[in-house]
Amino acid sequence: MAASDESSETVAVESVEVIVGTYEEFILGYKFAMDEEEEKYSLSMSFTNHSQSRSIRSIASVDKYIAAGSADESINLINLAARVEHGSLQKQSGTITCLTEHEGSYLFSGCEDGTICIWKKGSWLCEKTLRAHIGGVTDISVHPSGKLALSVGKDRALKTWNLVKGRCGYVTNLKGIADAVKWSPEGDYYAISISNRVDVYSVQTAKVVYSIPVGKRISCMTFLNDNIILIAGDKEEVEIHDIKSTKKLTEFPCHKVRVKAIQYVPEIKMLFTASNDGYIKVWSFEKNNFRKQPKLLTEIDTTCRITCMTVWLKLGKAEGADAEEVEVEDEQEEKIADDNEEDSNGENSEDQNEDDNASSTSSSEEEQKVTKKRKKIERPAETKTSNKPKVVIKEKRLSDSKQSKKTLRKGK
Repeated sequence: MAASDESSETVAVESVEVIVGTYEEFILGYKFAMDEEEEKYSLSMSFTNHSQSRSIRSIASVDKYIAAGSADESINLINLAARVEHGSLQKQSGTITCLTEHEGSYLFSGCEDGTICIWKKGSWLCEKTLRAHIGGVTDISVHPSGKLALSVGKDRALKTWNLVKGRCGYVTNLKGIADAVKWSPEGDYYAISISNRVDVYSVQTAKVVYSIPVGKRISCMTFLNDNIILIAGDKEEVEIHDIKSTKKLTEFPCHKVRVKAIQYVPEIKMLFTASNDGYIKVWSFEKNNFRKQPKLLTEIDTTCRITCMTVWLKLGKAEGADAEEVEVEDEQEEKIADDNEEDSNGENSEDQNEDDNASSTSSSEEEQKVTKKRKKIERPAETKTSNKPKVVIKEKRLSDSKQSKKTLRKGK
């Protein structure tokens, strides 16, 4: 999740990587290099991955992992710190429509089958399955406290979830099918986009405090801070609005076609945008002044149709874990998985009478496990498509930047 300004000042960001999913079934990684003194910025390809058989629909970063949901009903995990595939999560039946995380510890996945799965990082066991929306889940957002979550779906409902008890607390009927829902960084507001309009709600009053008509369909939105929201979609311009004053601060031309994803990274105070035109762009606001149009720092053409994006920050240790370090990590994760299995057995027995959505550990143990095999990355390496069984995925190597371009052209 986005860190606060106070915490972001103490965090040392060693590297930044932009990860995008595409209609062409690829996951593409681009390293963002910045020299603030000379004001030189660049994006360069770092890897490609082609492990899923259908288009990538959602993507999220969970600590050192990247989770990518696809129309092939699977969630592929990549360990970016070690540059290897980590396995595949297969529990939901349908396209994985949305992915979000909380504090690098939990992954929430929404699906066309109407369920929301909550996965624990490390063991990657599904700790809870929520029957959320009839017709499918369109988006999920977790409150900064981690105690609440909001979900919207094709049943025209907004549901508030008590994550402590794992139950639905409130259901609000909407006037249309919501495409996205988003909490503000402080949790005082939440925004819902329906077609070409965004409604911002106050938590204190549970009422709309600011309704924003955009004119064209909205595909994504994000909060720059607790009072400033940025809205993008089919329009060439991206709009920035102030919630307290209920006014539009500014707008700026961004992409020629639909903007599919936007993300503001407070640790480096930069905005990343991705579009169907294949471009990834990086923007910067002058002295954090959101009333003025941001400056375009750099851009790159991926030559693919982008569907989703996330920004991964490298913190702490330097890159390049060797094979021995990975093996030690595997043993630790297997120990965590065993401990969590015991805990989940106890939790399921207590919740069995209260929630019919909880499944027994014995019946779902096999499909919840994740492949723990690793392979050391050799550079350059060639991406190969593997014949994977239903649950266990055969590990593949991530291609480096030079080989990536060749692999991408062959795949297309």
